[in-house]
Amino acid sequence: MEIRIFDVEHGGCALVSTDNHKHFLIDAGHNSTTGWRPSIYLPQMGIHSLERLIITNMDEDHASDLHHLRNRVSIEALYRNPSVTAENIRYLKGQDGIGPGISALADIMSSYIGGIPYIPDLGGITIDTFWNRYPHDFEDENNLSLVCILRCPGLVVCFPGDMELHGWRRLWERADFRAAMADVHVLVASHHGRANGCCPELYQYGWKPQITIISDSGIQYATQETVAWYRERTLGVMLDGERRRVLTTRRDGRILIATSPHGAYVRTGV
Repeated sequence: MEIRIFDVEHGGCALVSTDNHKHFLIDAGHNSTTGWRPSIYLPQMGIHSLERLIITNMDEDHASDLHHLRNRVSIEALYRNPSVTAENIRYLKGQDGIGPGISALADIMSSYIGGIPYIPDLGGITIDTFWNRYPHDFEDENNLSLVCILRCPGLVVCFPGDMELHGWRRLWERADFRAAMADVHVLVASHHGRANGCCPELYQYGWKPQITIISDSGIQYATQETVAWYRERTLGVMLDGERRRVLTTRRDGRILIATSPHGAYVRTGV
């Protein structure tokens, strides 16, 4: 398995490529500074079909290229918080306005019928998802994020969207969620590393991921203020002769997480 986490500034976009040559995308953000877009990158790489598109958060920065992507790449099925309908998204976005990416998400949700048609062979990868319910638990997009945990032999990676503290704590009440988080090796920091995504309860039983990754850009929204907090709670890996605990797309650019017969490894700038 290979996971490429792209530099999309304060957004999200990661491509998962399986050992049997299948692909799925986690979020569909783009980089407005460099012009990088998944809708351009994927066809250039010969990828014209996605087994799954997973949208972890219903804010524009997680879907800003979706209106282009859906016209250029076939999307076999969509994962998102199933308690939120297309009408709910339009209602939640009503005051601030809905961007083209989230508008495309609502359109796809409205037109997609029949549920997920089949469970594809993803080369040994399994996907666990957890969410809070709308409107029973929360009525804000961040705490309605879809927490996605990818599993393959030797590597477990968690993409939590923009989950905030109260949302984390509600999920933490579930024994199955606590068990799922206990063996995560790579944590993509919630809400692009902002303080409101930091949850001490995740670490209270001694769990520490091998590496924490923050998808962010320049200093804004206080994302850099949490690097030390995450560093204290991360074991670290050797990378280019240096022990690194926290990687950021701002500093490290594109980040590759992969497995091989010799184990999992991390590379940057690839």
